[in-house]
Amino acid sequence: MALFKKKEKKESTNAKVGEQAAATSQTPSLKNVKAAPVAETPAPKKAPARPTAKVAPEKAPAKAAPAKAAPAKAAPAKAATKATAKPAAKAETKTATKAASPAKATAAPAKPRVTVSPSRSFFATTEEDVRIAFDQAIAEAEAQIRRNTDRAVGKYEFALEVDGFHFYLWANNGQMLFDSPSFTTLLGALNGLKTFQKAVVEGSFDVRVDKYNRYRFILARKYYGENYTTREQCLKCVESVKNFANNSKILRYVPSKEAVKAFELAKISKRTPESIDWRAVEKAEAQAQKMGKFEICAEGDQYCFYLTANNGQILYSSRYYANEKACRNGIDSFKRAAYVGNFFVDRDKFGNYRYVLKNIGSAPSFIGESYDNKPQCEKIIDSVKKFIVTATIELEVKAIV
Repeated sequence: MALFKKKEKKESTNAKVGEQAAATSQTPSLKNVKAAPVAETPAPKKAPARPTAKVAPEKAPAKAAPAKAAPAKAAPAKAATKATAKPAAKAETKTATKAASPAKATAAPAKPRVTVSPSRSFFATTEEDVRIAFDQAIAEAEAQIRRNTDRAVGKYEFALEVDGFHFYLWANNGQMLFDSPSFTTLLGALNGLKTFQKAVVEGSFDVRVDKYNRYRFILARKYYGENYTTREQCLKCVESVKNFANNSKILRYVPSKEAVKAFELAKISKRTPESIDWRAVEKAEAQAQKMGKFEICAEGDQYCFYLTANNGQILYSSRYYANEKACRNGIDSFKRAAYVGNFFVDRDKFGNYRYVLKNIGSAPSFIGESYDNKPQCEKIIDSVKKFIVTATIELEVKAIV
């Protein structure tokens, strides 16, 4: 029955197309016009019920002027119908899609929106990030301590100094075992602690003695311990670091207003290399009477340098460099930073005073020696500014082992 209806519908459609073709052939003014596309459009797939007879008057405008005017008005109406039909169909499709998937439509408003507090702390993405990171680190440290029930427990503390955030490792007897390099953010210091713990487990410690018979350990070629007067003291500290690095509590830290103010002041008051007349610096160095010296020393398979006054007092001891050229570049960096002059007096966890010389750009700061009182530290800063102009650069050939 369905096949019979389809066949009947097809024959009716063919008959209509034949009638339209006959009507078109009787119009002499449209012989050379390609009317085939127009004749085929009356039967669109999407709207088969739309009548196609209205197109016929549009094809015979030459017979009567009134008949031409009427179809002319109907044509725009049809075009308008076609133009508006698609947007309407799209709108209906979107509405149907939303109705078909109500779960997605209601899920979008339920997504949590991340808002940034205008008063959020400068030292982290958000204060909530810091809290969560400390919660996790503290929980992991306590779990590790429970696994090491028969061992003494140390602690990690954090502090914001003028050069950035530090973490400190303390033994159970109150001895400070390690003072970290500076970090720009508190989260950076917390992540640095984890990297330090991993380096301790790997155990690549190296004990070095300098030309002044001071001993210190170097871990993984980037973590430097304090100076000790004997090798035995230094080795004892190494063993303590191994015992406490992964068996210590982590204390939560929130910087005080005074610490934040000092840190911000150090950033704001920084001078830039553009503020220095470097030609005048070269001229002053060329004309200066030579006093003091930069000593380049080969210690083991690495190099370091010292800035010393005329009386032999150490004004600065550098970190280690892979070769002599890198060490000389380190001297140039130190001198440029000293000429720019971003010096700050800081107090370490031992209660001693030391100067912090901000490097140019984002490079690590230069940390001076420790002194008992602040006036003595400030005097050393003046000496550094004086001797970078007059000091010679000398290479000590003898290697220290």
